[in-house]
Amino acid sequence: MKKKIASLLIACVLGTAFLAGCKSSSDSGSRVKNRSADKNEVAAEITNETAANAGELSDDLDLSYEAKDGDAVPVANTGTVDSVADAKKEMLVFRCTISLDTLNFEESVTALKTKIAEYHGFVERENQSDGNDSTGRYVLDEEDKDYYYTATIRIPSEYYESFVSAASGIGTLRSKNSSVDNVATRYGTLKSDLEIYEAEYDRYLKQYNETEDETIALQIQRELRDLAITISDIKTEMSILESDVAYSYVTITIHKVSEKEIVEKVEEEEEEDNSFGARLSRTAKGSWNKLLGFLQGIVLFFVASWWVILLLLILIGLVVFFTKRGIQKSNEKAEARTKALEAQQRERLAAYEAARQRANAENQARAAENQAQIQARIAAQRAAEQAQAQAVASQVEVPQAEAPKAEEPSVEDPDTPSEEKTE
Repeated sequence: MKKKIASLLIACVLGTAFLAGCKSSSDSGSRVKNRSADKNEVAAEITNETAANAGELSDDLDLSYEAKDGDAVPVANTGTVDSVADAKKEMLVFRCTISLDTLNFEESVTALKTKIAEYHGFVERENQSDGNDSTGRYVLDEEDKDYYYTATIRIPSEYYESFVSAASGIGTLRSKNSSVDNVATRYGTLKSDLEIYEAEYDRYLKQYNETEDETIALQIQRELRDLAITISDIKTEMSILESDVAYSYVTITIHKVSEKEIVEKVEEEEEEDNSFGARLSRTAKGSWNKLLGFLQGIVLFFVASWWVILLLLILIGLVVFFTKRGIQKSNEKAEARTKALEAQQRERLAAYEAARQRANAENQARAAENQAQIQARIAAQRAAEQAQAQAVASQVEVPQAEAPKAEEPSVEDPDTPSEEKTE
């Protein structure tokens, strides 16, 4: 029961993922490449079906625009109908860029929006600039204002040529660039891939319902999730291609110009001379006018921005002043530190010299004391030697002066050895 409920929940989630289609189409290519091996396994199962549906590719996409009752839809010419038929068959994406000049800016913009509604289109992006000059600053003088209107318009492809022709007449056409892209091959590849992945998804879903192993069921769930994401990406990209085929891109830029500019432009075109002298004259005149304009711009800039320049000069002066002051203070501090270090070094040298002198004096005093002690010892030793010598001399002189005495018989000591007696 739990497994059936889980299967239903997974089926609901995957169905929602099919209809979401909210992922970017850029990721689908990588996923398609990563799963090319699985696609080859299933390709054999649906080859016949793909071949049968390939011929019906162009008929499956409806590019026609169904007008509502009461809508005034312009009738396209024969060439437009043929191009739309080719677009249905070949899946063509039309793009066009138009640049227009106009004297009545507001009227031209209003006329363009009226044409967009008339041909059942819509504005995808737009940008309008009024009141700014070429540098982006807002100006008050109406003659100096630079008006621009740029819009990216999506028009049904069956009205593409008619709309481009009508929009080009809103103002003076300055440039027009158009291009056509054929996306039929890409769309056919995506459709074949979608059929392959859907068949593979059905095969995995069948295996998931039949398996009893939980591990295998989890692996199949991951495969089903990846397949659902890939299918959703493919459907999203197919939907984008269908939208591009159904609605063409037209980018229109409307620029407001003055009558003087138009007259000068027309006169230059009418009086244009291609000789070398005329071209040299025009080039020199244009260069001189540019130089004058540059010099005038510089003068006007200084006149209009004198207070800004003054503030900048004041700020630069303050920065230079405080920088010099800081450098001077740093130099003074460094000089003071140097002098202090020199004074400390001199004090250390003086203390070292005094200590050295004291040590020398102490050593000299100690040496003198030692010398005196040595001399005293020598004198005492000599005195002792002299005294001893005098004592010896006195002992020698005394027996010679005395007369010889008779020897008295000595009483022998019973303890004296016999040898002493003999002697």
